[in-house]
Amino acid sequence: MRFAPQDFIQLPPLGEARTLTLVDELEAAHLVARPASASAQGALARLLESTSTLRRWMVARERSGSAADPKARAADRALDDAWGAFQSWLLGWTRLPERAHARVPDARRLYASLFPKGLQFLTLDFKDEWTESQNRLDHIATRGLDLLIDELGGGPFLHTIARAHRAYGDALHITGAGTTPEPDAMVRRALEETHMALRDYVAQVAAMVRRDDPGLVGAAASLLAPLTALSREAAYPADDETLASAVPFGAGRR
Repeated sequence: MRFAPQDFIQLPPLGEARTLTLVDELEAAHLVARPASASAQGALARLLESTSTLRRWMVARERSGSAADPKARAADRALDDAWGAFQSWLLGWTRLPERAHARVPDARRLYASLFPKGLQFLTLDFKDEWTESQNRLDHIATRGLDLLIDELGGGPFLHTIARAHRAYGDALHITGAGTTPEPDAMVRRALEETHMALRDYVAQVAAMVRRDDPGLVGAAASLLAPLTALSREAAYPADDETLASAVPFGAGRR
């Protein structure tokens, strides 16, 4: 029967920030402790690599749907242009004399309901802007104003807004599945992989221990001291003798 580190090594509760801090502390401990085995050094390298991936996805999540996200910025400009074109078209109708067309009064009421403050809503933060855009589209749909817009010749403008609005919602991760993985999901996956790499590192350090070599016992304890301390803080009982808190069942002891 084959066992993997994740089958027998328990970790204390670790969120994103604490995981990153712990890995930094483990790397620092590695630099000052007795040299680890080649297997432990390789496991640490894999742990650091997985942590770098986690950091990248955390940055991507922070940028996603914000002004720092190129996809969101492009979608924002497209929606701004679509509403701007629609507003200019409808504004033209409001400036006609009432005798010019029987629906001029309706066009004026429509304009007042959609643009009470002009295009000011387009200057809001991205998600607030999406909400204001959605509110206007809902107003049009629930009151059947799309029929009036079509009659006035604004169908293409409204269709352009609808497409841009959907794309904007996708870019902000408010609506739609999108064409790329959600940053939140990728952060969770990267965090899980980092924890797996952390368990592997613990296992490889534990494998260094020899009962007849106190130096190796001390070196392993030093390498895992940050994890042992965290386990104590999290109310995971620690065995002061060696690594019991980090390596249940005495894994790696000989």
